[in-house]
Amino acid sequence: MSGWLKTIFDFGRGKVNETGEAIASDPRVAMAAMEQSIRDADHKQAQARSALTDVMAQDRLALKAVAELEAKMEEYEGYAVAADAKGDEPLLNEVVDKIAEIETDLVAKRAMQEGISEQVKNLKRTVAETERNIKSMKTEIKTVKATEYAQQAAIEASAKYSGASSDTSKAAERLRRIKENQAHRQAK
Repeated sequence: MSGWLKTIFDFGRGKVNETGEAIASDPRVAMAAMEQSIRDADHKQAQARSALTDVMAQDRLALKAVAELEAKMEEYEGYAVAADAKGDEPLLNEVVDKIAEIETDLVAKRAMQEGISEQVKNLKRTVAETERNIKSMKTEIKTVKATEYAQQAAIEASAKYSGASSDTSKAAERLRRIKENQAHRQAK
């Protein structure tokens, strides 16, 4: 009993697989799937551009922080020169300690800013490349659709033409039979 159930189950799986392949090979389904993929890619690309904008804003903030620290460093270097000129050793030591603190902070901020700048360059390159790929795919899809429509039109025109010739041949056959019937009646 389980043998025939397995056979029925296998038959069902085979039909589902066959139906899936038939659907996947349908040009309309394939085009709809391609168009959806492009819409999804466009959506992801918009998210990538938004993320790039955020990273670029972080880069600007990091640049500003570095510039502020550099200005602060120059200011304290001026204080150090003034304290040295006065001969005020305790003030000079205090200013030198502050300069060392600013320099440590400046090195860390520069490293962070350089890393962010590198990320911005990489993201810009990736976004631009993806943009070109999406544009290329959109062009390809338009070409494929145009080709598909042209082929469908040719098939329909061919079907109409062959339908017209078969209609003509049917009409000619009817006409021949009518003439035969008329000739047969006249002969009687």
